Amino acid sequence: MKYFELDTQSQFEEKNLCLAIGNFDGFHKGHIAILNLLKKIANEKNQSTAIMSFNPHPREFFQSKIENFNIYTKSDKINFLKKFDVDAYIEFKFDKNLSELSASQFVENILIDKLDIKNVVVGKDFKFGKDRLGNFKILDHYSKENNFNVHLVESIMPSDSSDKFSSSIIRENIKNGEMKKANFALGRHWHMTGLIVEGDKRARKINFPTANVLPGNHIIPRKGVYCIEAYLKNQKYLGISNFGERPTVDGSKLLLETHIFNFNEEIYGNELTVRFLTFIRPEQKFANFDELAKQIKKDIETAKKYHNI
Repeated sequence: MKYFELDTQSQFEEKNLCLAIGNFDGFHKGHIAILNLLKKIANEKNQSTAIMSFNPHPREFFQSKIENFNIYTKSDKINFLKKFDVDAYIEFKFDKNLSELSASQFVENILIDKLDIKNVVVGKDFKFGKDRLGNFKILDHYSKENNFNVHLVESIMPSDSSDKFSSSIIRENIKNGEMKKANFALGRHWHMTGLIVEGDKRARKINFPTANVLPGNHIIPRKGVYCIEAYLKNQKYLGISNFGERPTVDGSKLLLETHIFNFNEEIYGNELTVRFLTFIRPEQKFANFDELAKQIKKDIETAKKYHNI
């Protein structure tokens, strides 16, 4: 997959693109429907598939105080696109220049003049241009005069709900520890990935060694204990994770501590991916390490029942 970082002044030489536009934060089931249509049209028209997204997310740009907003990291986003065999990822810098383009200027200057699109796929809720005044109707109007086609993907909804699949709802699910809801909308288990760092080894002293990972630049889940799947060196393991500040040891920084069942190897410096299956309990402070150890045993029993082991 080709990767391009562009701004309003950049040159772009790729041609004959079938383009999908959006933030694609989370690549949930609604986004997958857009990607499926993108690939179908590109195959029929013998065109290259391309995704156009924005960095930072427009909401991050306009709300400068917002932190840990994205559902996944940038590297996760790129990996999803590679697995989906998208030919090109075009990441536009969302800055003052881009934010002040009117809807008409965005279509004329970016989509037509710069990207020379032939087919463009968007979701029903896609908005663009200053004050988000651009929509499907404006795209459709320009397409008739500029020799490109616009394809609309209607909102995808769960069969048992009136709510559409939404990145905003998924963010709230993750913040609240509602992992089953988030995972259903995503079509996969939400995960955190990072390098295993050396901790204070206190968990090892109470016979529950952990692999510790610092959170990345993404949404922060509810503090507490989770039933998880861990992936290390392409191998799958089962276990539990605690995400939080470790109040029993007066911790001061967020950390993901993962205890892998029946595992006791030195793995510092390796990359660990932790998939969150379900929330077990909130983080809490215990009077001493004996009380903490008793609770961890209960958490492991709960997780093993969930894993059916």
